[in-house]
Order: sequence, then C-alpha cells, then structure tokens
Amino acid sequence: MTTFVARAPGKVFLTGEYVVLRGAPALVAAVDRYVTIRLEVGLGALEIESLAEDRRESVTEAELARVGAGDVGAVLAALRTVGFVGGRLTVDSRDGLLAGRKLGLGRSAATLAAATAVLLAAGGERARPRVRAAALAANADFQDGHGSGGDVAASVHGGVVEVRREKGELVVSPITLPDELQLVVGWTGESAPTVPLVARFATAERSPTLSELGTIAEAAAAAASAGDADALCAAVAGSAVLLARLGEELGLPIVTPALRRLVDVAARLGAAAKPSGAGAGDCGIALVRSSQDAQRLHAAWQEAGITPLPVMLAREGVTVE
Repeated sequence: MTTFVARAPGKVFLTGEYVVLRGAPALVAAVDRYVTIRLEVGLGALEIESLAEDRRESVTEAELARVGAGDVGAVLAALRTVGFVGGRLTVDSRDGLLAGRKLGLGRSAATLAAATAVLLAAGGERARPRVRAAALAANADFQDGHGSGGDVAASVHGGVVEVRREKGELVVSPITLPDELQLVVGWTGESAPTVPLVARFATAERSPTLSELGTIAEAAAAAASAGDADALCAAVAGSAVLLARLGEELGLPIVTPALRRLVDVAARLGAAAKPSGAGAGDCGIALVRSSQDAQRLHAAWQEAGITPLPVMLAREGVTVE
C-alpha cells in the first residue's frame, strides 16, 4: 500500500482583514502550528479519520456531494476538487487546538492545503502552483465562496505573503518582514467561527471605514515591501482602531472586550497589536522589537487573561513525503 504524508502550517493575518474581499492587499504569515495528513492509497471507499474531532467517516466516489464541516468536511471539499482516492486518510489538526478549543490559527486552511497536496501527490502531481490552485478551489467549495483564500495561500507557500484579489484571481507575492520585528501571538480564550462573520459582512451595507481600512492595508503592504518597520507597525496599530469601528458600523462583534484588552496591553508596552482574522474571539497579533519585549508582552498578557501562544513564522509551506 502506497503512503503519502502532507504537512501544512497555520496562519495569522497581519493586516487586510475584510478589505481583502474588496480588492485591497492583505499580509498573511504562516506559523508553526501544523496539520498533518496521512493517506494510505487503496481500493474502494475512503476511510477518513479526524484525530482532533475523534470522528470517523467512510465515503465512496458516489457520495462526494455530501457536505460536511470540520476536518472531514475540508477533506470532502478537497476530494471534490482534486478527484476521488480510495484507502485510508487520517487528519491530525490537534496542533491548532488548545484544550480542545480552536485558536484561530488557520486550522481549516491548513487542512485544505494538506489534503489537496496529499491527494495530488497520490496522482503524481506536486507542483506548488497546482497545489495552490486546487487548495483555493477547495476552500471556495468548503466556505460556499466566502473568504479571501489568503489563509490557504500562506499555508501553501509558507513565510509571509501579500495576497490581493484581481479579476477574480488571488495574486500571491512573498514578503519579508523587517529584520528588527518579531511576531507575537496571543489567544483570547474565546473561539469564534469565521465563515458566519464573513458571510454577514458580504451582505452588510458599505461602511465609510472600509475605504480607510483599504488605505491602511495598502500602506502596510508598501511598508513590508520596503522593509519599513515603523510604517508597518503604525499600519498594524491603525488597523486595530479601524476594525473596531468597522464592527460598530456593521453590527459585527469583530473586536471583543478580550481582543480590545489584548491590543491595549500591547500598546501600553509600545507594541503594535490588532485582532487576527475575522475577529469575534480567537487570537490577536503584535509586532515587537526584541525577544525581551516579547517576554514582557507575554507576561503582561497573562496578567490580563490573554494566553500567549508559543508560535514562530513557518518559513516553509505545505510539504509531502
């Protein structure tokens, strides 16, 4: 029996949430919380197991239209996109959980990236552009067309990427953060579903804050490209203010009290911080200037009820062995 193992990193959004859906750029960083998928190719049905969800399902090619959530749902979306493979497939996404609760580190995107990569490898295809295209298509299937796909792109490519939607396509460019900046991530203790928030945003009236968020997202992308740490930090801090205002205008709980506390504590220590992703819980990010600053922020967050997450940039994207 032929076996393939794929591993894909999670992600955090540095800037560009929501406005990336309207054509502005987003900066997304891959982080070293991984989803690992093992595929043993065989005949007949595909037995799918999720270790994180303690869930097992069997699916045949005739049943691929079945819609599912969680790890199994992501695998089904990948199967519909890439094509059916029989055998046994095991998903280990436990790295994206803490005490059984989601952290907001792109677990679903990493699962989609790893699933499409391992299924393509079983068919003899490993080219990264093909993996990205398939993973983005599977993501659109899985999320009913909602979401930017920036999280999937980060999982596929690794490092930091700038993503921008142009003429219906996602343009992905690698970015290097300024050397003097370190990424710090904190968890609010509140798990939040992303798709319902993005779906509500899609049907909401246009907000005057969106244009400002788009401008600051452009500034962040330019600062990252130029290696301008001060300008990037200013854009991150400004994004936090605008995301809170956007939530108020649209009636979306983007910045919760816990996320506001995360941002405020970081700001008092001179760090630039903001929610990561759709908000309403999950995690936030901060940019600091040294390891000592990171340690001080970790301690201050803990005192404020925020859980520091020991994550680092994942330089490499999805891999298949």
